[in-house]
Amino acid sequence: MEETPAPEPVVAEAVPVAPAEPAAINLANRSAVRAALPAGLAAFFLSGPLGALGLLALVGGGVFAVFLYRRSTGQSISAANGARLGWITGVFLFVLLLLSFTASIALEPTFFDDLQKQIIERAALPEADVRQLMSMLRTPVGIAAMVFGMFLSSTLPPALGGAVGAKLLGRH
Repeated sequence: MEETPAPEPVVAEAVPVAPAEPAAINLANRSAVRAALPAGLAAFFLSGPLGALGLLALVGGGVFAVFLYRRSTGQSISAANGARLGWITGVFLFVLLLLSFTASIALEPTFFDDLQKQIIERAALPEADVRQLMSMLRTPVGIAAMVFGMFLSSTLPPALGGAVGAKLLGRH
């Protein structure tokens, strides 16, 4: 009997696999939302007591969101994605500010009068200008302008912080 040679094993060649594309940073990305929400809460609670330095808390909220995202996913992100993550942080911050502002107006009928007194005491504006500004803020257009200004001032600093955080924290 003749021995038949054993067939040679077939060796499959390894096909190089491209690294997985990082998930897009948006509100549908659970990791991004899980990082942005606590960062927005931290910025909200820290910005009030810091007074004029509260802007640093807003920027720091964006940096903190990038830190949390990198820690949970292990992925570094670009400055543009860091800005997106910071912007999401700012959106959460805006919602918190809007809710607290609305509650202040609803629960305190003299809110605008008290605000006017504080502005007159602290600002270098003439009292007549402050009264004119406050009367404008009581109109629908004035309220819309104030909400829009609140949106910009609560989303842009964290977006800047997110971009800076992505650059700084991306270094090893």
